Amino acid sequence: MKTIQKIKFLSFLLLGLIVSSCVQDDDFQTPNVSYEEPNIDEDQIIDVTAAIAYYGGYEPVQITAGEDADEPVYLEGYVVSSDESGNFYKTLIIQDKPENPTAGIAISTEANDLYTSYEPGRKIYLRVDGLYSGEYANLPTIGVQDDDEVGRIGEIDFYNRIERTGIVEELVPSLVTIGNLGNAPLNTLIKLEGVQFPEELNGASYGNVDNTYTENRTVENCEEEQTIIRNSGYSDFKSKLLPTGNGTLVAVLSIYNNDTQLFIRDEDDVMFNGERCAEPYYVENFDDITSTGVIDLEGWTNVNVSGGSTRFEARSFSGNTYAQISAYNTGESPLEAWLVTPAIDLSVANSVATLRFSTKDAFNNGEGLTVFVSTDFTGNVENATWEELPATIATGSSSGYASSFTNSGDIDLSEYIGDDVYIAFRYSGDTNVVTTTYQIDNISVSVN
Repeated sequence: MKTIQKIKFLSFLLLGLIVSSCVQDDDFQTPNVSYEEPNIDEDQIIDVTAAIAYYGGYEPVQITAGEDADEPVYLEGYVVSSDESGNFYKTLIIQDKPENPTAGIAISTEANDLYTSYEPGRKIYLRVDGLYSGEYANLPTIGVQDDDEVGRIGEIDFYNRIERTGIVEELVPSLVTIGNLGNAPLNTLIKLEGVQFPEELNGASYGNVDNTYTENRTVENCEEEQTIIRNSGYSDFKSKLLPTGNGTLVAVLSIYNNDTQLFIRDEDDVMFNGERCAEPYYVENFDDITSTGVIDLEGWTNVNVSGGSTRFEARSFSGNTYAQISAYNTGESPLEAWLVTPAIDLSVANSVATLRFSTKDAFNNGEGLTVFVSTDFTGNVENATWEELPATIATGSSSGYASSFTNSGDIDLSEYIGDDVYIAFRYSGDTNVVTTTYQIDNISVSVN
C-alpha cells in the first residue's frame, strides 16, 4: 500500500506562531502553505453516495475498511461551504461533483477556520474508515458516534484524516425552483432565480443585531412560494440590511427535521439587484372553496364539451385546495373539458401584464392540458377565438403524484393591455388513451 504524506496538525500551529511573530503591521499577504498532492489508490476511494448509503436509518453506522482492516477508505468530494463569514460552524460541506451533483454530505468537526485551506471548489479526500455515517436532523452527515447521533470529529483527528488536493474547480450551482427544492440533493450548491425578500422585511437585517441568536429570513418567488435562509448570529454580515430587489440566490441546500433551509456563504451569494415582482392584480388559489366537488365559482366557466359529465373539481390535500381533472375511469372517450376565468381587465396595466400559475401531474401517460387566452369569449368556448399560451406544464410523473407543483413561468400578456382577457385551461383526455391527472393552483395576473 502506498504511503500517504500528511501535514500534521501541530505543523499548522507552529506555522501560525511563526507568522504572527514576524508580522509587524497589516500590510502582508497570507503565506503560501505547501501541500503534497495526495497519493491514493483508486480502489481506496468511495464517493459521497456510497458514504451516505452506509447509513440505513436509526443509529449511525460505522464505515469499515472491508476485509483488509489496514486498508484505508477515502471519501472524495468538492467543498461547497465556507466558514469565512461565520455562517457555517464547525462543518465542511462537500458534494460529489463541481457541476450537476447527485449527492452531498456534511462533515462534522471541531475544527474552525476551514476556509483557509478548504475553500469552495477545493477537491479533498477524507479518510473515513472508523467514522460514522448518519443524519443530523435528517441531514446526511459524517462524523464520530455520539450515542445515537453523529458527533464532531476531534480537531487533531480531522486534520490527520483530511487530504487537500491542488485542484480547485469552478462550482456551478444547480438551478432549481422553490417548488422543487425537495427534489434537489441536500448538501449541494443550488441557485434560485427570480426571488426576493418579502416586502414586510424591507429595512430588516440578515440577522439579529442585538444578540447571537440565529435568524430565519423568508425568501419568495413571484408565485409567492417561500423558503427560508438561515443566518447565524455570529456571521459578519448579520447587521447588513437585506436587499430590496429581485434576483438570484446561491446557497447550500440543507434541512432541519422537516424544514428546508438555505445557507449562504456570505451576502455576495444574494444578488437581488433587479426589479421586484409585480404585485398580483388578479389571484385565484381556490382556497375559498370549502368543499370538494365540481368547481362552481362566480364568473367562472366549467364545461364539458364532449358530451360527458366530467368537469374540473375542487380537491384538497394538506390544507391546500386546487382544481383537478382526469379521464381515468370516466368511461368518456374522448373527454374535453374547459375551465375559464372571469374577465380580467388589463386596461389597468401600463406596459406589462404577466400570467402565472402552477400545475402538478400524476399517472402521466400523455399530454392533456393546454392553456389559452381570449378577448372575445362570451360564455361558449366553442364560439370564441383562443390563442394558446407558452406555459410550462407539469410532466413526467408516470407512477404517482409529483412531489411538488411546477411553475408555469412568466407568460407575457402585454399585447392584450387595454382588453378584457379570459384565461382557459383545456383538458383533452380519453378513458382508453390519455388519462393523466392534472392539478392547477395559484393562478395570478400581475400588471405594471
